Amino acid sequence: MNFHVLSLVVEELSSLLTNARVERVYQGKDGGLYLLLHRERKKFVLLLSPDRAMPRLHLVSAKPAADDSPHGFILFLRSRLTGARVSGVSLLNQDRVVEIRFSRQGEEYLLLFELFGSSANLVLVDPSSTILAVYNPVPPSEEAARPLLSGLVYSAPEKPHNTGFKKSDPASGFNAGPSPNRSAEQYYEHLIEQRHITTLRTELISRIRKDLAKTLRLISALSGDLQSADRVEEYRQAGDLVLAHLKELRTGMERADLVGYDGSTVAVILDPKRSPSGNAELYFKKYKKARMGRDIIAARLHRSTDEASYLESLLNDIEQAQDVDALMSIRSKLVAQGRLGQKQILHKKMRQGTVSPAIRKIIFNGWEILVGKSAAGNDHLTMKIARPDDLWLHAEGMPGSHVIVRNPNAGVIPPDVLVKAAALAAFHSKGRNAGKVPVTYTRAGLVKKPKGAKPGLVMLQERKSLMVRPEDG
Repeated sequence: MNFHVLSLVVEELSSLLTNARVERVYQGKDGGLYLLLHRERKKFVLLLSPDRAMPRLHLVSAKPAADDSPHGFILFLRSRLTGARVSGVSLLNQDRVVEIRFSRQGEEYLLLFELFGSSANLVLVDPSSTILAVYNPVPPSEEAARPLLSGLVYSAPEKPHNTGFKKSDPASGFNAGPSPNRSAEQYYEHLIEQRHITTLRTELISRIRKDLAKTLRLISALSGDLQSADRVEEYRQAGDLVLAHLKELRTGMERADLVGYDGSTVAVILDPKRSPSGNAELYFKKYKKARMGRDIIAARLHRSTDEASYLESLLNDIEQAQDVDALMSIRSKLVAQGRLGQKQILHKKMRQGTVSPAIRKIIFNGWEILVGKSAAGNDHLTMKIARPDDLWLHAEGMPGSHVIVRNPNAGVIPPDVLVKAAALAAFHSKGRNAGKVPVTYTRAGLVKKPKGAKPGLVMLQERKSLMVRPEDG
């Protein structure tokens, strides 16, 4: 936690919490230590998070749910601090160490919170600085400059010689406002949200890329099998030729040069153990098997190609998603499809059941333009919302959003509206960083969805295209 932010937070805490009574000590499901305090009919919830990726200290506006299996340090703290009063909050040695002093029935305790990133720690000591409990114990060793164990005397960390902790050096994006604690809460909520987004996006992209790589390998293998299966006509021709030349053939022959219907000579391999009619029957069996196999392989290849297009579309949706809700919506679909296992992800908006809209609406020069925000959103937009006379657009030959220009009066859509809608389709596609992108457009009534096709996949009965520069709304 930045020293500038911490100093402002601690200054406000000192004025708000001095003489406040500790009603409860517990661990939240996010792993943070929470103190519920009461002073002059006002209640406060203080967070002390020793998360080494993001250690922080500030008041929070809502009491979070408790963890059923709290850390041993927190259980010890609960036994000592419940019912105690805060006698002071300050910075130790003007460093990133916060000292919160408590008193209870003649006993005094000091809770020291060291906010040093990867070595963040919580230590409870008595007035003689003897350590009573440590959140992350540090045993004596050659590498440990300051051992931290129960029974040892606490010594504050050595302050860096450089004076990097200046009040004029605020954390990027932090604005203290009227309440530094509220500002800190909002600041870290944003950082945690971004961390959720990064983690979730990485998980989804990794899963989809693995599935896509597997599908592309299958497409390559099936394409090779289809080429082999294309010998079906060779088998049929060989069978017809053997039947046509039965009188010229005999058992024991391994090869025969037979004249085809077009006058050309074809070399036909024969099984010497079979009769001429037996060889014809063998070729027709091979023909029938190859024809059936080719149909099966072609169907599998078609399904696999659709699957690859769908996965590429999902990748584009994931890369363009701007918030946790949009990513969670995609993740829920992947779980339903069996691509991902169930996993609890703590996020207050998702726990409340809110879902990011699948469609974005833009008004341009009085015309309503709708943009799908996911494969499922594309399907809903194109197949449920769009009317036959609406204009449908999509970046050509690449994953991206379906775009609809509403046309309730079946009028002529102005050129500038067409270009704007095409620019949106280009921006919300894999080609958003390209100089110019080809965009296909047609009447929505000419867009059909094949039976059983993956979400977002459609067929066009007619189409036109234009080149535009990607541009957001």
